[in-house]
Amino acid sequence: MPLMPDDLVDKLEIQVRYADIDSYGHVNNAVFLSYFELGRINFLRKHISRERIEDLSIVVARAEVDYLSEIKLGDTVTCETWISSIGRTSLVFEAVLRKAGREAAKAKITMVHVDKSGRPKPLPEFYLELANHVGNIT
Repeated sequence: MPLMPDDLVDKLEIQVRYADIDSYGHVNNAVFLSYFELGRINFLRKHISRERIEDLSIVVARAEVDYLSEIKLGDTVTCETWISSIGRTSLVFEAVLRKAGREAAKAKITMVHVDKSGRPKPLPEFYLELANHVGNIT
């Protein structure tokens, strides 16, 4: 994770649920994406008003995940989420899942702002404001 002020990285504790576990006794790989989604939602709620969030039409265009260690039932993980890049129509969230302080997974998720037909459209002005708040991101 890059060095950033704490207010630019959202931290969310997640308790592993029984439903998250697969037949191998650990959190299923697809559930990791749900954990990262919870982190993005928390980040947006922290930095953007509820009304603006409800008006958003951002979709996942790309998801890259590195699975580093297993997570099991009863574990508590922390999802650390930040925005690493904001473009004209897209933004990139990065996140780390930590179990007992150690990285269990990391992700890079590209989100694209779309119109009703699903075509990319420019991000709303408040994302540019967020970019200024988040700092020098490209």
